[in-house]
Amino acid sequence: MSLPPDRFDFSDLATPSRAKALGGELTSSTAEGSVEAMEPGRGPTGSVLAALVAPGVGSFFRRRVLSWSLLLLGFVIPLAAIAVAIIRRQNITRLVLDTTILLSVQIIAVLFVVTRVIAVVEVIRSRNEGSPRRLASWVACVGVIVLALPAMWSVVRSQDLSGAINDVFVSSGSDAPLATVGDGSTVGDGSTAVDGSTVNDGFQTILLLGGDAGPGRSGLRTDSMILVTIHQESGRMAMISIPRNLCQLKFPPGSAMAQEFPDGFTQLTNAVYTYVISRPEIAASYAQGNLQPEVVALASGLSYSMNLTIDDYVLINMQGFADIVDALGGVTMTLAKEIPLPRAIPGSKTPNARSIGPGVVTMDGTTAIAFARTRKADSDYNRMGRQREILAALAAQASGTDLLSKFPRLTEIISWTVRTSLSTDEFGELVDRVRRGARINESVGLVPPLVNTGNPNYADVAMIIDALQNALRDNLDFPDT
Repeated sequence: MSLPPDRFDFSDLATPSRAKALGGELTSSTAEGSVEAMEPGRGPTGSVLAALVAPGVGSFFRRRVLSWSLLLLGFVIPLAAIAVAIIRRQNITRLVLDTTILLSVQIIAVLFVVTRVIAVVEVIRSRNEGSPRRLASWVACVGVIVLALPAMWSVVRSQDLSGAINDVFVSSGSDAPLATVGDGSTVGDGSTAVDGSTVNDGFQTILLLGGDAGPGRSGLRTDSMILVTIHQESGRMAMISIPRNLCQLKFPPGSAMAQEFPDGFTQLTNAVYTYVISRPEIAASYAQGNLQPEVVALASGLSYSMNLTIDDYVLINMQGFADIVDALGGVTMTLAKEIPLPRAIPGSKTPNARSIGPGVVTMDGTTAIAFARTRKADSDYNRMGRQREILAALAAQASGTDLLSKFPRLTEIISWTVRTSLSTDEFGELVDRVRRGARINESVGLVPPLVNTGNPNYADVAMIIDALQNALRDNLDFPDT
């Protein structure tokens, strides 16, 4: 049977070279068609979308090494970072205060964007000239911009937070406590304290200082002084208020302040900071790395007088505390009676009411500062109690979600209002402990009739603190008397 010659023409295959060329074209066309058929989305737009979600997927059948590299750097590592953050969310404060982790976040964010740019460019360039690439190019540009905005925001916020951390967390250059009493056998007046044992074994004690520096004021006096002592094993905490008018504070023998005041400081305790900072020769003797020497001097006197090791300090100015309260959305307290308030401090954003209470009251920063400062309601000593109450309430109400969602604003505030010798790990552990439900178990003020502030017996003060710490250690209620 013969075939019509007009149906099949083999003249094009007459020469070997032409047959080879035609075969090559067929093979190349078939291969490209297979690759495009196997790629996710089949079309350029679909491949671009796949590359934006998981960079490297669109080039998997063309460039295996590039594909695996893009997937690892742009998809697997960011996903792993998110998983770690979710798993360790109970310790989230420590994570965001770690400058190494913040640097890692910045690197991951940059890689997140760069890998997607490389992936979509590779997908578009690999297409045949006849493919509809214009829509794919627009999708690629819009997709990269949409993904880059939050990534770049995280880079900027991480850099801001790193800067604030360097400003706020100052270091002495060693792990030694801020101030220690040596062997714990004697107190400032030379009396034997308790039974000669070291009274703060197993405790971390932090000195909280509220300074009155701010708009309309010159200098700084530590009108608020609170010792927070934490039993490390149980997490139970207590606050000890130190009156601003405590007299005759004593200093370790041989120290610059002891040489200046061998019989005890002749001014009120809240003036130690101002006295030291105005005398460079004394301040120089208390230099410890980047710590503020005036705080070191004050901690040294409190530690020696009260036979108590002080591990770290936190100093915050008055206006800064008001801004922190506002950033956290205020603080709510239940007041037993009406409390008259003083005028708002200079620089306050809003005026405060003439009085608040009784009942449930939600205070903004201005009102909270007025509540903590007022002496119209009762006395200087009751004011110390209110300061402890408002700190405890604020700590209890500041949830982990609040801290995370408001971290950018808090970062701006603490960078100019707070200084602390705590490490970022210690600070993060303290915040996370409070966030997980730890509370202030006991609270005491070193005030009359418990302590004669004008002529204090520091041996008795040491015994009071020792009894308080024993109550924390043994999970007992500290006696009101």
